[in-house]
Amino acid sequence: MTTMGFRLALLIGLILPAAALAAQSEWSVADQSRVRLLLTEPGADGLIEGGVEVMLEPGWHTYWRNPGETGVPPVFDFSASENVADVEVFYPAPERYDDGASVSLIYRDEVVFPLTVVPRDAGEPVVLRAELQFGVCEDICVPTRASAELMLPLLPPPDPLAEARLERFRSRLPAPAEAGLFDIENVTAEEDALLVDIRMPDSTYSDLFVDPPSGWYIGQPEFLSREEGVSRYRLSLTGQPADKPVEGQIFHFVAVAGGKAIEEAVTMH
Repeated sequence: MTTMGFRLALLIGLILPAAALAAQSEWSVADQSRVRLLLTEPGADGLIEGGVEVMLEPGWHTYWRNPGETGVPPVFDFSASENVADVEVFYPAPERYDDGASVSLIYRDEVVFPLTVVPRDAGEPVVLRAELQFGVCEDICVPTRASAELMLPLLPPPDPLAEARLERFRSRLPAPAEAGLFDIENVTAEEDALLVDIRMPDSTYSDLFVDPPSGWYIGQPEFLSREEGVSRYRLSLTGQPADKPVEGQIFHFVAVAGGKAIEEAVTMH
């Protein structure tokens, strides 16, 4: 090993404790992309942390849980796993993509969807099998699918770089709102839109996304103004189901600013 390589390995070892190391499955090749699983050893509570990593060809992108006006949301199936009671999938904050005709919520080049795996019988071996259906787009969009498998105890041996990938995307998961600092202060209904007032940190980049109620095929919030730390967005309700009033509906908002993200659910009254 070169001196530079030794120093890098030592630095990784100091930053990442051995108990946090993750293993990775083989790559599964899909259209313009490849997919693999990342998993860590179970924690003291028996839960297993991990992720589904999607690597895209340069210039291609895939989608958030709500793809926006166009696109295909990812669909995860872990039903073929062994000794797995439940798997929860988490979604890092996306970015807005406006092609001039529509607005989508996307991930470019690479994304890791963090996971929490609940074993059915703690202490026994776990085999996690993931089937993923997702869309990949550049100038055209292609629906594709991939599968991956990984067993615990960790086979192959753990890799500190796999844990680094997991941590990078865990840090992009939206946190709970911070009252008075980074939160939605008011949502009011107009005739054909919602006005959303959100207190956000000053930032060179900020944005607001919405995951609307099921069956509501509406667009994304548009920035209107900012005053005294509060940004106002307008969310058009074009696409609202005719038989569903706004009252009582739950809208999930994700905001990004200052290198942080929050998620807040708002029930309309």
